[in-house]
This record gives sequence, structure tokens and C-alpha cells, in this order.
Amino acid sequence: MKSMGQTREMRAANRPRRDRPLSELLARELIGVCMATLKHHGLPGKRLAALAREAALDQSGQIRSATAVLAEAHQLAELTNRWVEDPAYRDSTGRPAVLALEQRRGRSFGGLARQFFPGRSVTSVLALACDARVIERIGAGKVALVNSTVLFTGSSLNILAYAIRSIRRLLATAEFNRRANASALENWPDRTSYVSVSDRDFHEFVRVFRPQISDLIESSNRWLSQRSIRSGRRGARRVAGLQAFVFQE
Repeated sequence: MKSMGQTREMRAANRPRRDRPLSELLARELIGVCMATLKHHGLPGKRLAALAREAALDQSGQIRSATAVLAEAHQLAELTNRWVEDPAYRDSTGRPAVLALEQRRGRSFGGLARQFFPGRSVTSVLALACDARVIERIGAGKVALVNSTVLFTGSSLNILAYAIRSIRRLLATAEFNRRANASALENWPDRTSYVSVSDRDFHEFVRVFRPQISDLIESSNRWLSQRSIRSGRRGARRVAGLQAFVFQE
């Protein structure tokens, strides 16, 4: 049983101290934000504390569990990108064509599935794409692309992995900008807009800007994809891109 004195000492240790360096206070806030989010995903506080100690002992910072979880979604995104960007998969209007599941000659969903998911059956890739709501079946033997964005709605594990990857990328941008020469405008763009509004206005804001954000992301993806194809395999490559999201505090 803890004495009253020990309890007071523990409370004092957990309470933010004004004499701490500001960097420590900010670090504690970041850890607290992450801990609170992880608790929403069903992880108890004691287990989170143990995982935090384990992570603190790792010097590399290169644990890539999130990447492994999202590998399947990434391949599905690559498949839909090919469907959207490759002229061979467009119809006479320039839109992504309705594809046969299987076809001896020419384009088919089965051909895309085997290209981006080697070793998996076309049926399993079809189920994955339908669950992610990027395609819909048309009759017994055809499919149409309805959304080029892979959605994680309802999948707690995928949403958590996506959030981790987003945080890693945001912190990498922040670290680059910390080192950049601001006078030479060398920093990577990182902009935010925020105003206090009612919930009704917020929902209207989401409705208005959802298509604009989608257009921006698709435009950046198209630019990067074309450059990637044009440059071939010349030189070292690193993943680069643009990410945008709506928030409410």
C-alpha cells in the first residue's frame, strides 16, 4: 500500500512542471496525444506505457509495422492508378473503362489483378476492391471503377496504420523545415487554415471542399506518376507526395 507522501510525489511527477524546458513539455504533450488516441483503439494504459518504454530503447526509429499493414491497400491504390492513368484502360470518352473480369485479349480486371497482386486469385482481389469501395460489379462478368481512393472506413487497424504513417511523414516534413534555410524559400510547403465555426458550418465546409481536396490529390498523383514513368529507373528514388485532411478540434 502506498503512503500518502508517495502518492503526492507520484502526482507531482505526473503534473507538468513550469521549470521544465519547453521542449520537454511539448514532447510530453505529443506523447499524451498519441496515448489518448491509442486508448481509443482498445490499448490499455499499462500496456501503452510498456510499449512506450520499448520504443524508447529502439535507437533506429524505423519500425515499419504500419507499412506492412498498408501494403495491401497500397497495391490496390497502384492498381486503380493504372486503371485511371493508362490510356489503354480508358473508354472513348477518356474515362476509366468498364472492364471484363476476364478476357483472352485486351484489357481486363483479371490482368490488372495478376499484375499488382501476383500469386493471388482474381476473386480475392475483386473482393478486396469491393470491400474498399473502389469498384462495383456490373452484371456477372464486368466491373466499373467508382472511386480511385482506397477507403479505410470501419477498419480500425488500417485507420491506425494510416494515421501512424501520416504522423511519420508530417514529422519528417517538420524536421526538414527545421533545418531548411528559410531565407532561400527551401522549405517544403506546410499550410493550415482554421476558424471557429458551428457544427452546421463545419459539415458544409466538408461538403464544399471534399471534391476540391480530391481533385488536388488526384492532380498531384497524376503529375508524380507521369514523372516517374518518364524518368524510368534513373537515379535513386524515394516516396514523395502530397497529403491533405480536414480536421475539427
